[in-house]
Amino acid sequence: MDLKWGQYSMTVDPKVEFKFEHHWGGEDNWYTKGKRWANKQNFPINHLALGMLEWLWKLYIEERVKQEMESVDRQAEEIIKQWEKEEKQEPIIESKPSDVEGLDDISIKAPYMIDGDWNDAQINYRKWR
Repeated sequence: MDLKWGQYSMTVDPKVEFKFEHHWGGEDNWYTKGKRWANKQNFPINHLALGMLEWLWKLYIEERVKQEMESVDRQAEEIIKQWEKEEKQEPIIESKPSDVEGLDDISIKAPYMIDGDWNDAQINYRKWR
């Protein structure tokens, strides 16, 4: 009895034999479908098909990695452009006279901050909770 990868055989009676395949989940993509098909073929074809599938899988993985790295590079460039744009904006400096002579109340805000300072979020969270 010749069992191949992923195939199992069970004999209850010498006259009756059940052949079945079991897959352990995961995505059933072109690679797994092709490998399953190749394993069902006779010798010369299954050997050549499995070799070609492995070669194609290697090329596929290399191209996917290259594609993902290019995507990461594009995202990094967009983030850098955004940061440079934010760095070019000058902070907003407000000065008000205080009760003490010669000493002003100074408030410095980042231009990309919405009304208030960093502590407003915490204050509003406690207020509305």
